[in-house]
Amino acid sequence: MHKLALLTTATAILLAGCGTSQPSRTWETVKAVRHIGPGVQNPDAAYAEKLHNALQGARVGHKVVTFKFRYRSRLNLYREGEETAVIYRDCGTPAQPWWIMAERLSTPVWLPSQPVGSQVSFFVRRPATIVKLEEFPGDCAKPAGKAGKSVVKPVSHPAKPKAKTSRHRAK
Repeated sequence: MHKLALLTTATAILLAGCGTSQPSRTWETVKAVRHIGPGVQNPDAAYAEKLHNALQGARVGHKVVTFKFRYRSRLNLYREGEETAVIYRDCGTPAQPWWIMAERLSTPVWLPSQPVGSQVSFFVRRPATIVKLEEFPGDCAKPAGKAGKSVVKPVSHPAKPKAKTSRHRAK
């Protein structure tokens, strides 16, 4: 009986959602880009180009990245795969700004705030090598009063003159 009540409650929460998170404008822009149909020679690069055009039109900062990775095939042999994806910065979610979208995904995947190579390796869950990286700036202005971290250079103070001391050695 407890299992049924727990399952019903979990299903209700899942279907209703928390109601606190609304998709951002960038998320909706990314989700609106339709996947490439069959018969395209390189579908992930074609989808990345289509998504790049949509994000550039919306003035969203993004990176088009092509990467290689090694994986084990069904025959237990090592193979090398290559994929093109788009990493974008969503200003509507400042706590989670980096996301990746690829042709094989139905929804964007969150990325940690790390260098691009680490983000790609996180996404494919194995070491990856970046083959090509193109960066496109966007209009992601920081809201007033909420400045990000900044590096403060140390202030150099003029050195104090050393006091002359007279020490005499007893002979």
